[in-house]
Amino acid sequence: MAKTETVHTRVTGDIKEKADKIFNRLGLTTSQAITLFLTASVNNNGLPFELTLPDDETDLAFAKSIATVDGVPPSQDAQRIMRLYSRGEIDYETAEFAIARLYKQ
Repeated sequence: MAKTETVHTRVTGDIKEKADKIFNRLGLTTSQAITLFLTASVNNNGLPFELTLPDDETDLAFAKSIATVDGVPPSQDAQRIMRLYSRGEIDYETAEFAIARLYKQ
């Protein structure tokens, strides 16, 4: 199928430069990367990644539980786990399990 449509978008120079470097390292042009994103969106019938909002109550409860374990401030390992969770790299159950295991040692 012939490519006949054009997509125009505006982004900051900083974002474009950083994205171009990433795509270049992957052997892609920015145009190819955008085409991959659009194709994946069509194939997934939605965004090709999960899009969620943080649950403030869960985050607060989790932070309090870590901060008050036996009245001891969170260790560096616990802080790393919290950072992974806050960036969405691990889910709540995994973070809770890791923290519990950390303090049982």
